[in-house]
Amino acid sequence: MRIAYLVPTSIYSGAENMTLLIAKQLSKCHDVWYCSPSGVICDYTKSADVPHFPIRNISVKTVKHIKKTITPDIFHACDNRASMVCALAGVTFVSHLHNNPPWLRTPNPYSLSMLFFCLRSKRTIGVSDSVCNEFFFSRYIRNKYITIPNAVDLSHVKMLADKQEVTHDLCFIGRMTLQKTPQTFVRIVKKITEHLPNISAVMIGDGELLPETKNLAAQLGLQEHITFTGFLKNPYSLLQNTRLLIMPSLYEGFGLIAIEAMSLGKPVIASKVGGLINIVDVDCGGFCANEDDFAEAAIKLLTDDKLYSKKSSMAEEKALIFGDIVKYVTTIEALYKEAIEI
Repeated sequence: MRIAYLVPTSIYSGAENMTLLIAKQLSKCHDVWYCSPSGVICDYTKSADVPHFPIRNISVKTVKHIKKTITPDIFHACDNRASMVCALAGVTFVSHLHNNPPWLRTPNPYSLSMLFFCLRSKRTIGVSDSVCNEFFFSRYIRNKYITIPNAVDLSHVKMLADKQEVTHDLCFIGRMTLQKTPQTFVRIVKKITEHLPNISAVMIGDGELLPETKNLAAQLGLQEHITFTGFLKNPYSLLQNTRLLIMPSLYEGFGLIAIEAMSLGKPVIASKVGGLINIVDVDCGGFCANEDDFAEAAIKLLTDDKLYSKKSSMAEEKALIFGDIVKYVTTIEALYKEAIEI
C-alpha cells in the first residue's frame, strides 16, 4: 500500500508521536509519507527514517496536490482538521481522533463538521470510547467508529530515560494550553508547599499559556520550587528523576504521557476525564476532583514510602497492557486494507 499521513502541525506532541509511530512501523512493508508543514517534526521523521512530504498548510488544494504527486491508496488523517479537508477533497481516508474536546457534547458548527467528515471517512478511529460516547451525533457514526487505544514503545521510553543528578518531586508534561490547565498545577504546588516547604516541581512543555503560567508562579513565590524547561525533545530523563506525574487536564482523549510515566514506575494523579479513566486507577495513582484533592493525594504519596513503593510497582505493571506495538499497528493496517476494498 501507499499511505499518506496527513498532519496539520509541524510540532511533536501526542498525536504526532502516535502518527509517526504507525508510519515508522508500516514503512517496513509499505510506502509511507508523513505529510506536514516543516518544523521540529522534521528531526523526528528523519530519526524514524520516514519520508517527510512538506506542505505549506492544511487545505483541500494541499490534499489534491499530495494525491497527484505521491498517489497514495489511502490517507490517514490524524485529527479533525486533516479529516475535514480529506472529506472535502473526496479522497479515500480514515480519520484518527486523539481528543474529546467539550464541543463534542452539543450540536454546534464543530460537532456538525465532525459528523460530516466521519460520514465521509471509511473508518473513524478513536483513542478511547469517550471520543464516541461524548459525541452528540454518535448514533450516526457508530457503524464506522472503532476504539483503538494508543500503544507505547515502552523499551524506547526506558532507553531514553537515563539517570540525572537533578531530581524533582512533581512533574507536569504537556502543551501549555487551556486543556492541560498548567496554572492549576502551579496552584497545586503552592498548596503542597504549605505542608512540604522543600517541594520541587518541573513543568515541561511550551504553548500560549506559558508566559501566564510563569507569571502566576512568580506571583505565588514559587520561583525556587518550579523549574520551567520549555519543550524538550527528550522529557523522559527528567520524568525518570521525578517522583509523581500530575495531570489536572480538563479533558483527555487518551493520555499517552500517563502510560509513559507509569512505565518508569511513576504514580499518576489525574483528573477523571476521557481516556485517563481507562489508564489510571487507585492502584497506580488516583483521580482528583479539585486542587485540594490533588495536593492531599500528592502529599500522601510523598510522605508515605510504603504507599509510594506499592503504587510505583503497580504503575510499571499496568503500563505493560499498552505496550503491544505489533498488535496496535497490525489492527490499523487491517483497517487500511478494508477501507481500500470498500
